[in-house]
Amino acid sequence: MNWVSRSVPRLIRDGVDVPLANLFVHATPSPSAAAAGEDRARSASEAFLFRRLETLPETKGCFGLNVELPICFDSLGRMEVDFLCAEAGVVIELDGAQHLADAEAYRSDRRKDALLQQNGYFVLRFLAEDVGKHLDLILDAVLTALAHREKNRACGTKPKSIVY
Repeated sequence: MNWVSRSVPRLIRDGVDVPLANLFVHATPSPSAAAAGEDRARSASEAFLFRRLETLPETKGCFGLNVELPICFDSLGRMEVDFLCAEAGVVIELDGAQHLADAEAYRSDRRKDALLQQNGYFVLRFLAEDVGKHLDLILDAVLTALAHREKNRACGTKPKSIVY
């Protein structure tokens, strides 16, 4: 089963309607090992959000996609996040239904959030289905988090990490 044939059912399972799921998939190429930027997307939801973030003046060029951090989390001593704005220390994670349906996946995500917070990152976690259903709310939350982090840097205060 190829990437495209797996993506549509996953998006539909995540709550995106069929026409929108097909639009995401046809607008998103399959990722390669040497991919950069949008081409690093592992799902159509990631690619769609990345593409949208690149259209906003406040977020253009700010976020890397599927970025590895030097934080021990897995057996290889690394952690990967879906989106990272390194300058502001903001992480965005998109969760499909499997993140909520499986207790161990849920626990793993909470451990990941705690480690990110301990390392000074501000974590925003959204449902993948909301990329298609509530994109404006997601973008508002991202812009608010970036503004909050910038304000704290300008004031010289150490920001607290919060998970939404």
